[in-house]
Amino acid sequence: MEKQRILPIQSGLNFRELGGYPTKDGKTIKWQKILRSGYLSVLTKKDQNYLLDYGLRYVVDLRSDYEIIRNPDPRMTDVQQIPASVYPFSNRPSTSFSQFFKRLFHKDAVKKPSALSDPYELMVLDSHAQGAFRKLFQTLLKNEQPNKAVLFHCAAGKDRTGIAAFLILSALGVDQKTIEEDYLLSNKVLFGTTTIKTEATNNTAINRMNQARNVDLHSLRLAAKAITSEYGDMINYLNQAMVLSNDDIAELKRLYTE
Repeated sequence: MEKQRILPIQSGLNFRELGGYPTKDGKTIKWQKILRSGYLSVLTKKDQNYLLDYGLRYVVDLRSDYEIIRNPDPRMTDVQQIPASVYPFSNRPSTSFSQFFKRLFHKDAVKKPSALSDPYELMVLDSHAQGAFRKLFQTLLKNEQPNKAVLFHCAAGKDRTGIAAFLILSALGVDQKTIEEDYLLSNKVLFGTTTIKTEATNNTAINRMNQARNVDLHSLRLAAKAITSEYGDMINYLNQAMVLSNDDIAELKRLYTE
């Protein structure tokens, strides 16, 4: 199949390839191995067949249990589905879901929030969210067959999925500039020439995040800073929070770079 960053999926949202990105050790991420996207619940049979032909083998769903029940992913032949809910956070029991999203939309653009006050910081530091991303890495390590792909997604494919891509690309040795470019590509795909349409839910807070907010580097850099502040560097974070040994990281590079 043609190598392309944005996949020609007509019925889904924000379907993209992580293949082709260079790593700092002179390698390149393999094509048709790691995919990211928004929701899958409205995929037509034609688009489902495209993904199956593309090599789709695992789908890691980062949405909340409520979102998954409300709009489940389609069942596709020989595709294993792994629920890995990033929300709700466990380290902030006194904070309601609505209050959490208010922070997301009303962050002070000048004064950076303190640790564990920003949603992106919480996504990388909260124990429940870390468990979700660990499931994603475990799935990546299981995907040993050639020409088989892992797809991870949330609703719009930009925030939870954006953090997941940041962690995966970091583990594979992609530089921060390239990671940020991939992150910002959501703005072009979702808000460049078409109006975003996301799956309907009864949760206004989730809908607001999925529909009304572009991604911005301020948020991603807060997450990166939180990792450095709490763990020292990304390798320590991967070792401790993601429970990936150095051998696991080497295996990820073997499986997904060339």
